[in-house]
Amino acid sequence: MRANSKEQIIEAAGVVFERYGFKKTTMDDIAYAAGKGKSSLYYYFKNKEEVFEAVVAHEAEHLVNEINASINVSKPAVEKLRSYVNIRMKRFVQRGNLATALNDNFLATFSFIEKIRNNYRDIEIDMIGEIIKEGIEKNEFKPVDTNFIAEAILTCMIGFEVPLLTKSNATDESVEKINNVIDMFFYGICT
Repeated sequence: MRANSKEQIIEAAGVVFERYGFKKTTMDDIAYAAGKGKSSLYYYFKNKEEVFEAVVAHEAEHLVNEINASINVSKPAVEKLRSYVNIRMKRFVQRGNLATALNDNFLATFSFIEKIRNNYRDIEIDMIGEIIKEGIEKNEFKPVDTNFIAEAILTCMIGFEVPLLTKSNATDESVEKINNVIDMFFYGICT
């Protein structure tokens, strides 16, 4: 029952943080949205920062699961990478608390945000790296430094986040541009 209560708090807090932002959200707002007393929140979390960290971790877990479901099917590595990029970038356009944690400069002043950013970056590099390794093993890709290429691809995606977040109606165009960058990584720009 307690895990269910904690899950309810995290789900409700996610909605509240998304609506009001981290700065304006209070523990009272979260308690009200969860239908709990404030003491219930403090049973699970020390403060608003811990609640936000749990919300972001929850969203990251869902995103990773969604990506894994897409890339763990039998298809060429290039298509797995495209699936990864498309799911990730579309999720960032939808904004959410994970995107906020990774992109909001105000939040960068909190030490827990740096931890979230580093953890999620490591997860992404590992996921991209595994796709590249699989492509090398299946002779779809030339042998390359998988970690370097994974970091380069992630850097490209991060570079597109701000335009995507500010021009959410241009989602398909931005994803197409990212796919063009993927093509350049795999096929080069030479004819």
